[in-house]
Amino acid sequence: MSKFSHIAGTFLIEANAGFLNGAGTGDGEDKTTTVPKTLMDNGKKVPYVSAQAWRRWLRNTLIEETGWKKSELKAIDVNDKGNTNKIAGELDPVNCPEDDIFGYMRTIEEKIPKKLKDEEKKYKKYVETKGIESDEKYQLVVEGYERKIQFYKGIIGYNEENKNKKVKALIRTSPLMTSLLISLRKQGWRGKDEGFVHLNEGTPQPYSTEFYTSNLQGIFCLDLDRLGVYKNMGDRVELDQVKVDAFLEQGKISKKVVDEKKGWEEYELVNNDELRKERAAELLKALSVLRGGAKQTAFLTDLSPKAVVLAGLDSGNVIFNSLFEEEYKSSLKFKTEVFKEIVKDYKDRIKGKVYIGIRKGYISNENEIHELMQDDEFKNIVEVSSPIEAIKKFNKTELNYPAGNV
Repeated sequence: MSKFSHIAGTFLIEANAGFLNGAGTGDGEDKTTTVPKTLMDNGKKVPYVSAQAWRRWLRNTLIEETGWKKSELKAIDVNDKGNTNKIAGELDPVNCPEDDIFGYMRTIEEKIPKKLKDEEKKYKKYVETKGIESDEKYQLVVEGYERKIQFYKGIIGYNEENKNKKVKALIRTSPLMTSLLISLRKQGWRGKDEGFVHLNEGTPQPYSTEFYTSNLQGIFCLDLDRLGVYKNMGDRVELDQVKVDAFLEQGKISKKVVDEKKGWEEYELVNNDELRKERAAELLKALSVLRGGAKQTAFLTDLSPKAVVLAGLDSGNVIFNSLFEEEYKSSLKFKTEVFKEIVKDYKDRIKGKVYIGIRKGYISNENEIHELMQDDEFKNIVEVSSPIEAIKKFNKTELNYPAGNV
């Protein structure tokens, strides 16, 4: 395995008459047209997919492909009536790899035990002073108090030893950094599908959907060194203390004291070298077969990348951006000379090979890409194949993750 700290890459999705990420209805008086998300790029309005959207598709694909334990959404706070008003996943990067990769946040900074005591006092006072047990309003209020009390106890893993412990905000920023998926085509991408919906018999209502045809480019960078490593230092708390105690007892994590006086500690998964490889490799595999998107019943789009470029680096530079170009009524091209320049500029930072995967017939100058493997300057550093095969080769050669498991 090559020694590198980051995996940087870029990829393209082919959207033919697609509608992957909506922005609601049109502006002004046009309230019957559903439009995609767009932004201005060099004075041109172009469609894009938000990072939040395609990260969710990648996350779902990853769970489907691996069968890993899913980070199920659950309540993390309640309102005055005891009903859920905030949700989050399991907040468990040890048993739920998706939490390790995609991060999480629980912004509860107040003293939960104090809130628990306050609710218990209110509950006791209400029961002692208010109406009759059979009264419907009385029952609803009591049930609300009981839900809040049980919720707060659950948050801190309540027992006599930790009942006065302060629960800090949990924030794990994602080791996976991603961009928007932005259209390469600046004009000529727009189309409109029109139809009618029959809400009531004899009164058809017109509607239309604005779709697009283009290639969408995204870039990503995975910070490998952060996978399986969690820091609790001051206000930066990545792993809940209740879980820390349990994981240490179960032998799932190890502890390193960073600053004893300040109480700063760092935790790492036991056997993290292997688990880190697995999590990174399976994430890349999921990207190679990415699926999801809005309105797939009417605007079905294959999200698996038709082109991908990736490599391991010893820095977090996102070097493989703007490698493709597409003009209206013109073919999609790979910027071969730009790629060569990037590889030469970063040759001291690139560890191992650069892997290029392209679907046959997708890029007009694909012969130039394959010729890189015969070029004396690049043949020992560039590997060209299909998108799925490129990621398999990267996983096997650079991550030393068996191809049979990819």
